[in-house]
Amino acid sequence: MKIKPLLEIIKNYQLGDLRRYEVLEGGIINTSFKIETNKGKFIVQKLSRIFNEKIIEDYLYVQSYLRTNEVFVPILLSSKEGKYYYKNGNEIWRVFEYIPHEKISSITPSMAYSIGETLGRFHEVMKKSDFHPNSNITELHNTKRIIERLYNVFNNKNNLKKSERVKEEYKLINQMIEKHYLPEDLPKTIIHGDPKVDNFLFRDEKVKAVIDLDTLMEASELIDIGDALRSMCKDKDYNFVPESLNAFLRGYLSETEISYPLSFIRDATALITLELAARYLIDYFEESYFKWDMIRYKSAAEHNLQRCRSLLKYYNDLSKKIF
Repeated sequence: MKIKPLLEIIKNYQLGDLRRYEVLEGGIINTSFKIETNKGKFIVQKLSRIFNEKIIEDYLYVQSYLRTNEVFVPILLSSKEGKYYYKNGNEIWRVFEYIPHEKISSITPSMAYSIGETLGRFHEVMKKSDFHPNSNITELHNTKRIIERLYNVFNNKNNLKKSERVKEEYKLINQMIEKHYLPEDLPKTIIHGDPKVDNFLFRDEKVKAVIDLDTLMEASELIDIGDALRSMCKDKDYNFVPESLNAFLRGYLSETEISYPLSFIRDATALITLELAARYLIDYFEESYFKWDMIRYKSAAEHNLQRCRSLLKYYNDLSKKIF
């Protein structure tokens, strides 16, 4: 990674003299760095090209509101010109305060409870807000549109060789996902949009902060619940862990109510799992959306296919255990 952009941002934000930096793992869209200067530690982030300045506006609107309502999020810092982002050519960068936290390797029941508690509080607080997102990410959890896109790339005559390789994965997604569609008339609220485990910072097995609010959107809270469960209920071998689901729900219900049958929660978990598998399979063809590991894989296509297959293994296991 070229260090010049980091140095430019450090100067523009008057963060001091750079001592060390590291690329943070976990993000598959934006690129994040933890830097340390003589003035302290900070998070510097380069936004994916799918985002624009509107997500900065949204974040500024909600950050103080959430913190004053006991949902702790990092504060966005301003540059010496008073701006909350920095443009380097076509790239958009921003800087957050650094929140000390612990690295986690697996989710314990107490951590799952704390994620549920935090997400429940987030939903309860946002239901009382008059905030409406300005950023245009309406397609993120538009499952039917995602499946339509998958159909188009799979059946594109230019993709015949790639399609032949993944016909079983394509078939499984298309055969199973319709079983889990949620009712279209569900009430909507402001949801996080991407409440995966990596977007919760922990201290002593309790959530310290919620990060990555770039996907705030108006949708059913079941989308968030399903996505959180999709992320936290798998072990390193992509087996489903029911104990995490039960602990999460206890935590969630301690902060807000769920007016849906348990079957909706099961379907939401399965739906988001298959939806993400479909998105990975689309990027197996397009190789344009998700970041990929250049050390372990020959191409973005190879990495995305492995991601898709892992999620389908996970889906098969959770299907046996919760349906």
